[in-house]
Order: sequence, then structure tokens, then C-alpha cells
Amino acid sequence: MAPEHRHGDRYPEESQPAMERNCHEQSLAATPEQSVGLPEARALALTCDLCQHRMQTVADLLLLTSDTRPVRTASLSVFGESVARCRETVASRTRGLTVLLRDLAALIHRDTVTGIQEIRVCIEEICDLVVSLTECCAHAGYLLAVLQDGSSPEMPGPVDQYQLCRAAAEIEHKTGLLRTYQLHTVTALQLTDICISVTEGANVLTDGCLKAADEAPEDNLREQFRLCLKSVAAAVNTFCGTGSCGHCKEYSGVPQAHRIASPAKELQHHLLKKRKSALWSESLIFAVFGEALTTACNALAVFATQDPSLTGTGAKLSQAGRDTLHTVLSGCMGVVSPCVLVCAVVHDLTKAISSGSYKVDGKEANAVMRVQQCQAAVIRSASRLGQALGSGNDIKQI
Repeated sequence: MAPEHRHGDRYPEESQPAMERNCHEQSLAATPEQSVGLPEARALALTCDLCQHRMQTVADLLLLTSDTRPVRTASLSVFGESVARCRETVASRTRGLTVLLRDLAALIHRDTVTGIQEIRVCIEEICDLVVSLTECCAHAGYLLAVLQDGSSPEMPGPVDQYQLCRAAAEIEHKTGLLRTYQLHTVTALQLTDICISVTEGANVLTDGCLKAADEAPEDNLREQFRLCLKSVAAAVNTFCGTGSCGHCKEYSGVPQAHRIASPAKELQHHLLKKRKSALWSESLIFAVFGEALTTACNALAVFATQDPSLTGTGAKLSQAGRDTLHTVLSGCMGVVSPCVLVCAVVHDLTKAISSGSYKVDGKEANAVMRVQQCQAAVIRSASRLGQALGSGNDIKQI
């Protein structure tokens, strides 16, 4: 145990340079590859898992369902009934994916460890494009299918099933991304972006459920909606309140005078102890409140979409309509599947990064080859998708 010192104790001035050298040497004790390869590799692995889950969730909701409906999101609201605008957006998204996959292969080939943050950003951008592409293809497929003879459009209800499930999934994704940040370096801007995204998703969820609660046929059902809405509102307020101030608490409780007056070893021990305690407590708080928020939002989404009287009925398609829809959705799945596989490839590479054997075992070169194969698969599927949407122009390799 370190000896106690009175506030009036003073130490020679020579001890201060020694203390600074000691602290500096301790901060450089770990090699650069260790400091990058462990926490950043874990963050990249978690990002791959989250993005893979997000893409698969959207694909399950839109591509692997027999319930054919239009996609009503803010980004697609301007499209209306225009298949041509959907086609242009799909072509733009597939070109963007081709470029990102090429860049990802180049980043892995250059140096996986030093470019690990750029790889993580690239994975997130690929995920965003895939989600947007999937929504646009599903909407275009619906529009083309209901134009076929014998097909009839959907009969909407007060609840949009995809809109609510997508909002709950986005909240789960954003709260999960918070775990990829190192809490001692997370910025107020990053926390603010997450809180804004969570609030927007919660607003979409609650607005749709408020309308459903007003139109619910039974008093008991309306009361259940109100209780679920209160639960979500409380969880959102708690999570965002924690995120807005949690990053400021890490070094509180260590007086400045005590830091200067303490000897080097005691100072290091005290700061490391406070740091670990603060990071553990903040991590626990975010995990608990993020999990509670995700649970509340998923429960509300499931409750609101389980009653057919609130969700309406999907489109009734003729055989020609089903064939048209299947062609579009299968072409879209041909683009989505390689991108999901890319997340798995990069995730496997992070294990090799953590062990330091990614170059010796040839896993880095193998990852580059597999990403390039996925890029080629995206190009082929994008060409078929363009033809299914009525465009004869092939997507050329960029």
C-alpha cells in the first residue's frame, strides 16, 4: 500500500522530470502493433457483426417475404410511383458498391493494421448502400408487379410493418455501434450522432404506433399501446441522457493538487485505477441502457405488427406479377449476398490481426482475393438486376 502524505508535503523539483519520463515510458510500453491490433481489431469485428446483422435483417423483411408491399421510408418518399427513378438509384448504388469493394480490397492489401479504421468506415458505407439498394429494389419490384395484368395493390392499415421493424432495427444497430468506440476517446459529436439517430428511429416508431393506438378497436389494445409507448419514451430519454454526459465523467474525482503532489508510482497507480473504474462503469451503464432501449423498441414493434387488422393486407399478384417480382428480388439478393460475405471475410481477418499471424499465414492475401471475388459477383448481379428493372445497360467494372 502506498504511504499517505499530508497536503503540505513537497517533493524536489528533480522528481517531476523523472515522473514525466516514467509516465511517458509506460505509455510507450506497448508496441504499435499491439496498441492497434487488439482494441481496434475487436471494434472492427463488432462492426462487421453489426453491419452483417443489419443487412440480413433488411433482406429478411423485404426480399424473403411473401407479403408484397411498397417501401415507405423518408428516402423513397420522393420516388412515388416512378420506376425510372428507382432504376436510376439502383444503378447509382451498385456503382458505389463496386467502388467501395475495390477500395476495401486495396486497403487490406496495403496494410490491414494501419488502415483498420479506414476499413471499418468502408464496411459501414457498404452496409448503408446495401440497405438503400434493398429498399429501392423492393419498392421497384412492387411497382412493376402490380402493373401486371391480374395484380391488385395492397390495402394499407394504420401500421406500416416494415417501417416499424426497420426503425427498431436501426435503434439496435446504433446502440450496438456505441460498443465499438473506446470510451476514453469517444467524442461528444459521436455520442450526439448516435443519440440523434436513436431519437429519429424512436420518433418513427412512436408516431406509427400512436396512429395505431387511436384506431385500435378495443380499449385494452389501446391501453397496451400507451404502456409500450411510455416504456420506449423512458428508455430513449434515459439512454440519450446518459450518452450526453457520460463521456465527461471519466477523470472526475482526482483533484489537480493531488495529481501534482503525489509521487510518480502512486500517481500512476491512482490514475490507472480511476481510469479502469470509470471505463468499466460507463461501459456497464451504456450496455444496460442500450439493451433496455433495444428491448423496449423491439417489443413495441412486435406488438404493433402482430394484429392483421392494423397492418392491412399485401398486394395480390398474378403469376406474371410474381415472376416479375421474383426476378427483381433475386437480382437484388445476388448483390446483397456478396456484401454480407465481405463482412464475414473481414471479421475472420480480425482474428488473425489479433494473433499477429495475418501476413505469415497468407490470410491477408486470401482476404483480398475473396473481396475481389465478391466485387465480381456484385458486378454480374448488378447487370442482371438492371435488366430486370427494364434497363439494358450493363454495370461495367470501375
